[in-house]
Formats: sequence, C-alpha cells, structure tokens
Amino acid sequence: MNYINKGKRDVIIIPEFSNVQVIEKIREKYDELYGIVPPHITLAFPFDSDIPDDILKSRLTEIAADFKPFKIRLKGISFVLDKRVDIYYIFLDFIEGEEKIKDLHKRIYKEILREELTFDYRPHITLGCTKEKITLSLDEEFESTVEQLSVELIGENEESNIIIQAGLSGR
Repeated sequence: MNYINKGKRDVIIIPEFSNVQVIEKIREKYDELYGIVPPHITLAFPFDSDIPDDILKSRLTEIAADFKPFKIRLKGISFVLDKRVDIYYIFLDFIEGEEKIKDLHKRIYKEILREELTFDYRPHITLGCTKEKITLSLDEEFESTVEQLSVELIGENEESNIIIQAGLSGR
C-alpha cells in the first residue's frame, strides 16, 4: 500500500446504510482500504494545511449550519479511468442528493481551504480499483440521511481517525 496521505486531513461523509454489507463485499475484493476506512463520500480530498483543528472545526460548523439534513440515494456502478496511473476506479453512483454534496464540496474548498477548484467534482463512494475494466453490476439501492460532516486525520497505515464532526442544522 502506498501511504501518501498519512498525516493529512480530509472532509468526508460517512453514510449509514442498512445494506452496507453489499458494499463491503465488493470493497473487500477491490479496495485496499477495506477494513481500514469505512465507505465514505469525500468532500475535500486529503490536504496539507496550517489551519488549526479548532479553526477548521469552527469553519466547517458554519458551513454545516447552513444545510438541513438531507437524503442520499446511490445505485449503479461506473468505472472511471485515471489516465495518470492507468487504473479504473469503481464508483457507486448517486441518484439523489448529488447537488447538495456538490454544494458542500464547493463551499469547503472556497471558504475553508481557500482554493479554486481545478477539476470537475463527481460525488461517489469508491468501491475499489482495478487495472482492467471488469464486468461488475450492482442493482441494489443504498439510502441514508446525511446529518454530519467529519474531518478525518489519516493515520500511519491510512486508517481513518475522526477528529472533528459538524452536524447539519439548516438554521
């Protein structure tokens, strides 16, 4: 495993699905982070920053307060080729809640990380990766309510250490 993210932080949503075992069965086969990191939606990719945790928490709490808890639904698999490393990522795709996820993502980058977005963000849950495009289908639907955002500190072995949580309140 390539430990390029240890010591970095990221912002994620960890949805609770009643049928998560279906996701985990696929991840066990294709995701090297299976059993180390739970299935999640990344809002801000691993970053190095001098922002202290208390300031990060305050800024994230401000953003979270502007959003009411919302429903997400995911279904179907897509494959995305990362040409830089010649690997296909296996994504579980959104069918509901994608726009709110995108809004959170934009606000975190603009208001916390103070970075201009240079890529087209596509909300998803990563199920793994493979060197070749494979045949894999998933007809089951996954549903959850997003109620909080989490900041994770990535550990020595890429494990997830949640250090900050901010609840959505829709004030």
